[in-house]
Amino acid sequence: MADCDFCNSRAVALLAYSNKKNFCKKHFIRFFEKRVKKTIREFQLLHGAKRLGIALSGGKDSLATLYLLAPLCKQMRVPLTAILIDEGIRGYRAHTIKTAKKECKKLGVPLAVRSFKKETGFSMDEVRKKSGGSACSFCGVFRRWILNKTARELKLDKLATGHNLDDIVQTLLMNLARNEPARLARFGIGGGVIEDDAFVDRIRPLARTPEKEAALYMLLKGVSIERPECPYAHDDVMRDLARSFANDCEVKMPGTKFKLFNSFLSLQKELNEKFKQKKLSMQKCSNCGEPSSQEKCKKCEMVEKLRETKKKTI
Repeated sequence: MADCDFCNSRAVALLAYSNKKNFCKKHFIRFFEKRVKKTIREFQLLHGAKRLGIALSGGKDSLATLYLLAPLCKQMRVPLTAILIDEGIRGYRAHTIKTAKKECKKLGVPLAVRSFKKETGFSMDEVRKKSGGSACSFCGVFRRWILNKTARELKLDKLATGHNLDDIVQTLLMNLARNEPARLARFGIGGGVIEDDAFVDRIRPLARTPEKEAALYMLLKGVSIERPECPYAHDDVMRDLARSFANDCEVKMPGTKFKLFNSFLSLQKELNEKFKQKKLSMQKCSNCGEPSSQEKCKKCEMVEKLRETKKKTI
């Protein structure tokens, strides 16, 4: 590796999309943190925040978000609370729970742990067995439901997630392929078009941060990330295809992911106007009382389906 372009230290990163600049440890960390703080300012992610939450998985992205927000919240005197969801996947989640507890203790951030089993009655291993299909759709719905419910119970007004540049680009490509503009409108950097007191706004500080750089940042901060891949990850075929397409484009044309992200912002501007006119409001689920776009929320529909499957197998 060559020397850093900003000093004589040995470089640890070469960013092809940034005119092939070389960064040493000190300058990469500075560059990384400056970009995230700029993202927070650009989208006013912490504007009006009185009690902030972070969805913590124990992986590189959520830990990077934690490491950036903890000192910032302390400086702003905004209480920060981490929420970790245990899906109930044998051999997968235990290690990251240990890592999350260790890092939260180190940074002085309280951690609330919730589980699929306790909140829905089913672990993800049970869901996978009973659904006979993709576990990812159940996981996403259950996770969002529990996060929102817990954030509201903890009286948080904003919830930060570890969604990075790669995640957003993949979401853009998937929603374009499926022709689901309403979903794209709801996936905002600092909240979508949903306005409801029972819905805690999501913010995404790593929106302009490539996935690999989040991993390098944590490595340089001295945090070991040994997270095995979710055994059900490849159930989501569409996301695998979107990931491969975006990565191939980035290798051949560095900077493509940033251009796709900017396209996402342009589309969102138009979509927000369209769906605001349609008053994309929420109602209360007739079963659990959580915000829902229909009479019964998706989580309750899925749980009901799983219970029916369970009855048939008894």
